Amino acid sequence: LALASAALTLASATAQAQPSPCAVRPNAVVADLGLHVVNAGYQRTLGCYVSVQASAGLYGPWVVNNNVLGLAGADHDPPGDVIGAVLRVRAFVHPFGHAPTGLWVSPFAQGGLVTATRAGASQLGYAFAAGLSVGWTWRLGERWLLALGLGGQYHRVEIDGRADFPGFSRFAPTVDINVGYSF
Repeated sequence: LALASAALTLASATAQAQPSPCAVRPNAVVADLGLHVVNAGYQRTLGCYVSVQASAGLYGPWVVNNNVLGLAGADHDPPGDVIGAVLRVRAFVHPFGHAPTGLWVSPFAQGGLVTATRAGASQLGYAFAAGLSVGWTWRLGERWLLALGLGGQYHRVEIDGRADFPGFSRFAPTVDINVGYSF
């Protein structure tokens, strides 16, 4: 009994001396390779249950521009040519307390400036999306992270103040692919 008690006390002291797995290397540079974005950004683990991310980069809603699987909701002839730059912010909530790895639920919002051709002229506009994804992040070795997720989003593009073609306004799926290097 005394030996078991001593072993339990030693194990408890050792566990308390170990840093939390979510506190080791809380920072990461990330490539956010979502359905319509190719962004570079920064991710910070704030605790075992939450990490946050901000990224910026190229935006091209190719599934809408090309009406893939009818997601544009109308016949696009010619295809749309919406392209621009966006900023994206998101939080990752890790319900099992293993941030930045494991299961996560992630609300996000993004916005930016775009251009597209309407009536033969290049026009300026804006893009906005807000959504929610569910996914999983794996640690590949000591420093690399790979996150995959699926979800839904409200997605809107207005060109010259209007959401009609080549702009749009709809609910659509979202795909998340993030590759990160933690430090």
